[in-house]
Amino acid sequence: MGARVKVRQKLKKGIFMPSSVRCVIASLMFLVLLSKSVFASSIFPLEPPDTSSPRATFSSFIHYTDKLYEAATAAEEDLFLEREFMQRAERCFDFSTVPPSLLSDVSVESVLRLREILDRIELPDLADVPDKSEVKKQNILLWRLPHTEITIGRCPDGPRMGSYLFTPETVRRLEEYYDEVSHLPYRSDKGENYTGFYEQYIYSSGWMIPDGFLKKLPEWMKDGYLGQAVWQWIAMVTILVLGDLSMWFVWLWHKKQKGRVRKWNWRWERLLFPLYAMFICVVLEYIIDEQINITGDVLSWVSMMLKFLFAIFAGVAIIIGGDVVMRGIIHTSKIKEEALDADVIRLGCRLVTFGLVFVLFYNAGSYFGIPVTAIFASAGIAGVAVALAARETLANFFGGVSIFLDRPFRAGDYIVLDNGDRGEVKAVGMRSTRIQTRDDIMITIPNSVITNGKVVNQSRPHPHFRVRIKLGVAYGSDVDKVEELLMMSAEKNALTINEPAPRVRFRKFGDSALEFELLCWAARPHDRGRLIHELSRDIYKTFNAEGIVIPFPQQDVYLHKVED
Repeated sequence: MGARVKVRQKLKKGIFMPSSVRCVIASLMFLVLLSKSVFASSIFPLEPPDTSSPRATFSSFIHYTDKLYEAATAAEEDLFLEREFMQRAERCFDFSTVPPSLLSDVSVESVLRLREILDRIELPDLADVPDKSEVKKQNILLWRLPHTEITIGRCPDGPRMGSYLFTPETVRRLEEYYDEVSHLPYRSDKGENYTGFYEQYIYSSGWMIPDGFLKKLPEWMKDGYLGQAVWQWIAMVTILVLGDLSMWFVWLWHKKQKGRVRKWNWRWERLLFPLYAMFICVVLEYIIDEQINITGDVLSWVSMMLKFLFAIFAGVAIIIGGDVVMRGIIHTSKIKEEALDADVIRLGCRLVTFGLVFVLFYNAGSYFGIPVTAIFASAGIAGVAVALAARETLANFFGGVSIFLDRPFRAGDYIVLDNGDRGEVKAVGMRSTRIQTRDDIMITIPNSVITNGKVVNQSRPHPHFRVRIKLGVAYGSDVDKVEELLMMSAEKNALTINEPAPRVRFRKFGDSALEFELLCWAARPHDRGRLIHELSRDIYKTFNAEGIVIPFPQQDVYLHKVED
């Protein structure tokens, strides 16, 4: 039992670590092991296994798994050799249909399963397996191990095109094949004390679970069910429930925090829950894979689920982060929510967010083995059709871009459209512009209409607005007195401004009156109507008090009798 535990620990701590950890350890140990391991065993790190024919692949797999078992059971541990032999045995398989997210576990399990199967069945003589010359002569594409469905085939495409590898169908059905032969004893030529590593691997645990704890478990908890021990099922369900409960409690706490009023605009605490959920997904996957050591299809489903949830929470974190940055920029710069600048900042942040989410799910799809390139190519064709159907919307969008670049008006300006509509610009969006008229009516105008028409901005380049009041006085009136009274009415009104100063102009001799015009400026276009009203009323009262007549239009008609 001690030897079996020792072998299992070396397997778990050596070649069966996560790929990233194995690479780091192997790199650190490379210089130390170089003279002792590499040269002593004549290992060339870049030399691939011979897969030029079914015979070469079959013999390479047997050779490298024999070497792997020798290195794993040696008295002096040699992680470098273990890693090299395992990688070369893995290269005898075609894993092209295995998602990258599962490749590390599937490759190790495939090597150990196939070796366990081959150790329990009768193997053909190598002379009966087609070699390179027979392959070329007979154009052999597939070779099946006698009395089995284990197949070695030539790769039709990809980076390993032309190599003879154990086919993807064989990889997919290895667990099924193993279940059919697991009750059989090892072949007699393996020796009485020979034991494989596969069951030790799948029923073992990581460093977090002491070996003494597993020894004290009742025997029924060590029995296998769907490729996992009962204790592994219990541990996996327990850790998943605990992870879900922790995320639920954090979500409840985070929900309470959202209702509180904050004095600052950069609400980074909104990212707490999605980041915590991502962390929990990583921790759960590590514990289930590396410590509880779930394997096979169960690990595939659980791992895919956790990685999918991680991608979902990562997408949520990107969206929330983009919103936090967007609102922080708008409030820090003190930009009005309805201003076009705010819309442009929103658009820029959302485009960046969308791009990051696109990259995330594109990589996640590739990681899960989904043909994302074909999906997005189809989406691109559909996007062209949508763009043609939504050309008016696109025209409005580019109209908003034009308004942002040209700045003919801004939120708060008074504008007059070519159809006579006049009002204050309340909001300039990327699709439409909203104007509130003096009747307190909100008008929404598509940006494509505004950019293609005439727009008069009464608030630019100066915010004040000129008012003209035309009137006529009777012939014979004192023009100096008229001018003085008009100036006095304008100067005492609170709605007029002193710069530019009011002025009076004698325009012409009319048919019925002497025509004058009072020119003054209101502080804002909003005050135009009220100022005209107050000035007209004051002028009429003043002229009546001073005896200045404002004549109505009249015409004298004289009749002359004409002699016959």
